[in-house]
Amino acid sequence: MNDRIQIAMSVIRKSFFPSLSALTVALCASTAIAAPTSATLPDTPMGKLGGELIQHVNTDKPAQIEAWVSTILSSAMAQDDKANFAKTVASAVRDSGGVDLVDVRNQHGMLFMAVKGHRAGQLALFVLGADPSQPAKLAQADLVPMDDPALYAAWPNAAVSHVEMMRLIRNALDRIVRTNDFAGCLTVFDGSQTMFDECRGMAERGLGATIDQQTKFHIGSMDKMFTAVAIAQLVEAGKLSWDSTLAQLVPEYPDHATAQKITVWQLLHHTAGLGDFFVPEFFQNREKFVNAADYLDLIARQPKASEPGKDWNYSNAGYVLLGRIIENVSHENYFDYIQRHVFAPASMASSGFDSLEDITPKLAVGYFREGPFSTDWKANWMSLPFKGSPAGGGYSTNADLIRFAMALHDGKLVKDETLTKMFDGEVPAGPGGYAAGFGDRLSHDRHIRGHAGGAPGMDADLAMVWETKAAVAVTSNEGDSQTAMMLAEQIADLLAAEGAKH
Repeated sequence: MNDRIQIAMSVIRKSFFPSLSALTVALCASTAIAAPTSATLPDTPMGKLGGELIQHVNTDKPAQIEAWVSTILSSAMAQDDKANFAKTVASAVRDSGGVDLVDVRNQHGMLFMAVKGHRAGQLALFVLGADPSQPAKLAQADLVPMDDPALYAAWPNAAVSHVEMMRLIRNALDRIVRTNDFAGCLTVFDGSQTMFDECRGMAERGLGATIDQQTKFHIGSMDKMFTAVAIAQLVEAGKLSWDSTLAQLVPEYPDHATAQKITVWQLLHHTAGLGDFFVPEFFQNREKFVNAADYLDLIARQPKASEPGKDWNYSNAGYVLLGRIIENVSHENYFDYIQRHVFAPASMASSGFDSLEDITPKLAVGYFREGPFSTDWKANWMSLPFKGSPAGGGYSTNADLIRFAMALHDGKLVKDETLTKMFDGEVPAGPGGYAAGFGDRLSHDRHIRGHAGGAPGMDADLAMVWETKAAVAVTSNEGDSQTAMMLAEQIADLLAAEGAKH
């Protein structure tokens, strides 16, 4: 996202289902650090903090560094973010064997430090942002895995033949399988036919079940596209408007005063000022959250990120509220509505929403590594919600995602004029923008539109070259490194360059 590369958007991973538009900074960094640069830290308070951080990683025990990290984090930083950063840095001490600084960048007021672990050579990225009122303390901090910048260094910034494109794609896929133990599927559609469709790795590591084209993957926040399309359909049907308020459409929402200020348009664009619901209370009672209505009280009690209509703040909560709006105005359960009005007309027979107790044939088990320098895979059962929601957590296949792209482009889901409206008034986000449920960026004067999803045990992206109908789908049951998302976006750039030559 990736891009859609959005350095400014998700410097700290704020949500369980980050989106394409909320691409984490690791993705951006993989591109940003592709060119040679200095590995010298700046002579600034931030540079000093960065140097001390690396020194402590190389000398402390995990418990020591957790205690020290708490002294350099600003009071402006959320407690959950503080705890997550301290835990991640402690895992770096445990797993890396020490780190070397290999690259330094100052961008968008942030300090990016690329480091390489001594033990297994993995690359990771520190993302640091100072508190303006306390320059010697960090208001933003994260440590995320990153791909080897050399992976795409030789990829051209111009059109290539299909033969050369396939060579580049296969070599990149082979390399991330070797270096990252990548598991998943990659499909490339050139607008008229499938050019590439291959799968690698294990769908279930305990039993050795391999992935194939029928394997289903959890796709995280990609479901936000389906929620946005459903809202657009109901606008077309005259059952609501873009400017309808939350109070009008969900009168049962507990925070009536805020609901009067929030519009459908703001919810679609993440400008409603809402916080998130992935808080300890949610995970401690996750079996209680099945339908959109179950979330209303929890969402209403969370701290607000900003005033409605003021700032862009990626919010899963906003999309759950859109799901409740869909139910109230259509008089259908959200999951039934999406099945009947989005999946069915797009011929997406292998897509849906499962719960933890369901047995879904061919659904891959999700795996993740605890920390950017770990080499051990863990199953993601304990990090999953009980059931997916209008904000994300459903499943699909590459074939279904390509079918969705074609159905959307061909007007089978919403009218052309509705799509135009959905992409009008995008909210700036990194080098691109966030439209109504879709990320959008320019590449070779072509629009790359879509959404990604990433969380422990899932990493997926759909990138559509809008003018040519080309599309790339990548799904993986590994996360959250954003390897799959970066691969999709790089291929989309090649496809956009090809379209620009005609």
